[in-house]
Amino acid sequence: MKFGKRYSKGTVIMAMLHGVLIGVAAVAVIGLLLMGTKGEDDRKTSGKEIPTAGPAAVENSAKPDEEPLQLFAKQHGAFSSSESATLFIAEDPTLSKAAVIKAGDKYLVWTAVGLTENEINSSESEGTYRKTFRADTSSCGAIGAGKLREVLKQTEIAKINYSDETKKEGKDDDKTKGFYKNIAAITVFTKDLRIVRLHLLSHYSHTENCVKITF
Repeated sequence: MKFGKRYSKGTVIMAMLHGVLIGVAAVAVIGLLLMGTKGEDDRKTSGKEIPTAGPAAVENSAKPDEEPLQLFAKQHGAFSSSESATLFIAEDPTLSKAAVIKAGDKYLVWTAVGLTENEINSSESEGTYRKTFRADTSSCGAIGAGKLREVLKQTEIAKINYSDETKKEGKDDDKTKGFYKNIAAITVFTKDLRIVRLHLLSHYSHTENCVKITF
């Protein structure tokens, strides 16, 4: 059977061009779908989620009773060695209740430690001045002096006498009992809380080396 020519040449070319364009569009759509799927797979594989907002705020986990305690001292001098500081005290009779404080690589001679500036009276004529500092006692719990920060903050001498409490309970270990004995020995020597704080800080910064003094 013989068929006649039904379509013009122009019609055939347009039909072919239309088919090509549809094919290109289909390939592009498939390519975009594949790329989107790969992106989802990569994100799931990495186990990381893309944040939708800014970074989360970092919370301050430090408890108030663990932060360094701000105190004020009456300072007479600073020395490069413990021996020099001790000799300075020995040569001056007015420094009978002074103590050596270790702060970094320095050894300081102090005669009082207060909770407020008003507790410390400095004098240019005697070569003293008020020194603001911070005492970090967080490491002292390991040697049985976990209550040191509490004692340093006390404003009444009666509240730091733990001897009777310790005898009644009898539950403390030897290290903690040693801490109470140190307090008892100092309170026999003086009832002035500024000097009690001073000698406790001296012992635990200089001898026991658990208090860190910073300025």
